[in-house]
Order: sequence, then C-alpha cells, then structure tokens
Amino acid sequence: MQACPARLTCLRSQHRARRRATTIRVKSAGSKTELADKELPIRVRTAIVHDWFQGYHGAERVVEAMRTGLFDQRSRPDIFTFSAARELLPPGLSESIVRESRVSRLPGIRQRGHRPGMWRYFLPYMPHYFSHLDLEAYDLVISSSHACAVNVRPREDAVHLCYCYTPMRYAWMPGVDKRAEGIMEPALSAFRSYLRRSDLAASARPDGYAAISTAVAERIRDFYNREAEVIHPPVDLEDFDSTQPKDPDLFVWAHRLVNYKRPDLVVEAFRGIPYRLVMVGVGPLEAQLRERLPPNVELRGWLERDELASLYAQASGFVHVGEEDFGITMVEALASGTPVIALDGGGAKDIVRNEEDGFLLTDVDVASLRAAIRKVASSTWSRERLAARAADFSRPRFVQRLGEFTSELLRT
Repeated sequence: MQACPARLTCLRSQHRARRRATTIRVKSAGSKTELADKELPIRVRTAIVHDWFQGYHGAERVVEAMRTGLFDQRSRPDIFTFSAARELLPPGLSESIVRESRVSRLPGIRQRGHRPGMWRYFLPYMPHYFSHLDLEAYDLVISSSHACAVNVRPREDAVHLCYCYTPMRYAWMPGVDKRAEGIMEPALSAFRSYLRRSDLAASARPDGYAAISTAVAERIRDFYNREAEVIHPPVDLEDFDSTQPKDPDLFVWAHRLVNYKRPDLVVEAFRGIPYRLVMVGVGPLEAQLRERLPPNVELRGWLERDELASLYAQASGFVHVGEEDFGITMVEALASGTPVIALDGGGAKDIVRNEEDGFLLTDVDVASLRAAIRKVASSTWSRERLAARAADFSRPRFVQRLGEFTSELLRT
C-alpha cells in the first residue's frame, strides 16, 4: 500500500520551504558553507543515530565504518540509540554510544549477550523516543535507520542525512516481513496505522537519503516520494580468499533459519542430486529441518567468521534464494571466488550480474534451483573476476561514496 499523494505533496512542500529558509540563513551566516569547505575526514560536530545494536551484524558494521572512515579521532561522532548490547560490539564502537533509552536497560527488558530481552516490544514508543533526543549540539546528524531513527529532529540549521536500510517494514510491508511472527504480530497490527503516520511524517525531514540498494531506493520513492542516492553498505573483504582450491561438489548456504530465507526449498533442491550442501545458520526452523535432511546436506549451525571464510573458499557455489534488502553474504561469497545463485530481486540485482557472477532466478522452485546448481557446477568461473566484482562493495568504496554525498549535502 502506498502513501497518500496529497499528504506527501504537503509534506514535501513543507520540507522544501524549510530548506529554502535554511539556505537563506546559510547565505547570510555562512555556517553550512564553512562546514562544507572542510575536506574529508569530516570535522563538524556529528551525531549518528542508529535504531538499536542487537549484535555486530550488517547495520552495526555500517555504523562502525561511518565512525572510523568518515571522521578522524579528533572528530569522532557521538552515537545515540534505543538499545545496545555493548558486550557484543567492538570496544571503540561501544564507547562511542553516549545515549540509549532507560527503559531498554531495565531488568528483564535489557538484552544480555545473545539473549534478546524484551526491549523490542517498545517499538510503538520508539518514534517518540528518537524525536525527543537532544541533538542541539550537532551540525550533522546521520540517522542510520530501518525502523525509527529517522524520527530524529536536529536543530533547524543542521544537516540531516538518512542512511536507509529500508522504510520501516512493520509499517509498510507487513506481509513481506516475517521477522515479527509470534506474539509481537498482534501488537504491531494494532499500532500499524500509528507507525505508518509517524514514519511518513518523519520521512519529510531528512535533507538527503542514501539507500543500501536500488530496491530500497525504489521503496523510498514509492512510500515517501523522496529520491535516494544508492550507496551500498561496506563489506569487509580482507577475511576472504579467492585463491584456495575448490571442491567441485560443494555448495554453501549461510543465513538465519527462518521462512523467508527459504531453507526448506533449498534442502529439497539438493535431495537426490550428486552435490553436497553445507548449511550455516541458527533459527526457529532448525529442529524441523534437521528431522528431514538428506544424506548430502549438512547443517552446521553457527560458525565463527574464520570458519565461514574457509567454507566459502572451498565451495564451488553459494545459494541465496531469499529476497534481501542488500545481501552481504553474496558479496562475501564472490570475494571468495564463489559464484552465486540468487533470486532476481532485492539487493541481489545490484550484486550478481546474471551469467557473469552466477545466476539470477526469476521464479525459484525446486526444479529451477536444481537446474541452476547443475549449471554452476558445469561452468568455468574466473575467481579473479568474481573477487573483483566483490571489490565494488568494499569498505573504502563505501567511505568514499558516503563521504562525497555527505559533503555535497553540507554544501547545499
């Protein structure tokens, strides 16, 4: 369902009026012009506002790349969030968090290690929390948002950049997002209209949007009527080796064991064919999958990063048939010289060039996936070319592109 065009037009008019007023003040006071004259690293007073730090995963790694790549040690940003599992974060990132909500730290609510706690049940409160953060001291505010961080309200003459992983799924794509399954779903359904209204209002406030993929940029256009610059998230490629000998019969699947990742379909595709699959992941479907694994499919659960990198290096193919906003694991596989079989949708369309880096499947079923597995196994792939493709999504590339986009906003 798309947003009301009349409402969006009104919000965008308000946004343009505010930007015109700000531009007038810049010309008279010179504040933003002076900020923009400073070359990278960025040396303006900056806050990064991130939804939450549940672990050290893709979005958290983006924040760390922003923190260490865009700013030198004298001007490192302060970080604001709703909840932070600090013990799971690198020390420098953890120490940069200057504010998290009090409610998320209450006994029984807070996350302890990988035990999730109950703080996510406060999602309907989060727009209020983020909109009332005191950000008066900051000239640049970067909201790192897939949920509510975009609700921040910097001071009027500050620059607000939203780095968007996706518009809030709970509000706009409830039928697609299966991560709210269980007892949270009735509560989210009751608050969905409120979340959508607050998210739409907040969408008009940023001075600029960066999206992690073309698919996300299209959602931003559809739901918010805003344009976004596509700046892919950083992938740490140094851990992966494309020069190791390949096992011609080995394929890898590495994701959470949840429905939208489609592990059951992948298992069935490998049943009875002369190739082996190693599945890496944990999640609610683990017991169900283990009951019916064929002899040529192994489920290893959670692996440390170096173990996963070794598995990528040995594999002759990587399978990824769930639709993702981006898909870091596909880039990691390419960095290991491993071609990718993926759904022709979401972030995969930005990463995998069909028949160059693997195969994109329009419709994924057992028969089409088996055919793609056989084609990967019988084709010759240049590991150097696959690794070169992965380099397009490196951390230095991310820092360069986001730095240029941020500097352009500071000049506006």
